[in-house]
Amino acid sequence: MNRSSIRGVTLVTGNRIKINVVSMKQPCTACLITGNLLKEILAKLQKEQPWIELEFIELDNLKQVGMVPGLEVEKLPALLINNEQVTAGSLPSKKQIITWIASEGGNNVEYNK
Repeated sequence: MNRSSIRGVTLVTGNRIKINVVSMKQPCTACLITGNLLKEILAKLQKEQPWIELEFIELDNLKQVGMVPGLEVEKLPALLINNEQVTAGSLPSKKQIITWIASEGGNNVEYNK
């Protein structure tokens, strides 16, 4: 069982978590900025949580959305945790991502006082 603390939040897990970031190969400027910030947050989180598996999926066009398991909303970049879409075109905080990981992965989150 792994246990780690990030800014007052402790994530306790025994499970590997798969996180997919889905974006377009040629995104608009806003999507590019949001996608790059999301990738940066996730790369830092993966260094702190080595049991997280990251995969970056780039689509040529929106017709390919149906080929990504779990992707339901066509607003990109999208974040999926264990094939469950948790964002669509927004930039969540690291704390929010940790909460989603716990929820989707069946793990526990402890909020430190």
